[in-house]
Amino acid sequence: MIPPFSKVFILVVCFAPVVLADDFKTVEGKEYKNVTVSRVEPDGLVLSSKSGISKLYFTELPKEIQERFHYDAAKGNTYSAEQTANLEALYKQRQESERQRVEEREKYWSEHPAQQPQQESSTVSALRGRALDRPAYGQSTTAEFLVSQYATNQINADRLYTGRTFTMSGTIKSIDRSERGEIAVELLVPYRWGGKAWFTRCIFNDSRGLEQYQVGNPIPLIGTVAGLRGYILTIKDCHLHQ
Repeated sequence: MIPPFSKVFILVVCFAPVVLADDFKTVEGKEYKNVTVSRVEPDGLVLSSKSGISKLYFTELPKEIQERFHYDAAKGNTYSAEQTANLEALYKQRQESERQRVEEREKYWSEHPAQQPQQESSTVSALRGRALDRPAYGQSTTAEFLVSQYATNQINADRLYTGRTFTMSGTIKSIDRSERGEIAVELLVPYRWGGKAWFTRCIFNDSRGLEQYQVGNPIPLIGTVAGLRGYILTIKDCHLHQ
């Protein structure tokens, strides 16, 4: 005879949902193998795997996948527009905070000029001057803007942006760790140029602070533009902008 509590345990096991791994292939041919759909949002699927999490937008997927998950284009567009509006509001808020911080710093140093020691070496003096005068990453941009520049004219964009450090914002498409241990945050670019999907891949030196972010969240960061490879713009030496 099976004890009552054992019957309850058996029932729970029998009716527990079974989450199976699946494979997806975008209309561009990119494959996501052995992934689990952890969340369905109006505009796409949030996937999880051993390497990390990512978001596949329904506009990237074939029609049969859209129908399988009951994609409604109108609801998806509304949801995406809301997310974009939230990102733009956050970006403007951070820009204003940065502007105020720069103004406060300039005012402070104008009222409290730094006194240099008489015997200070030229090297130390140069380093000190750069530390005091360097803008706090005052050059701000978005992943969308940078990609549009490279998509329009890569040669000119290389001249203007490659090797420069920016404060940047964007919406997270994926967070993962490669087989080489590289930590990368891929930012969504909501538009297409030349009929192709473009992305920004931000390489972080460490993952501290990234645990608070999820796919679909806006993220502010600081990084150096490394250039374009295919349809992916790489940003290196990234860290979060607090």
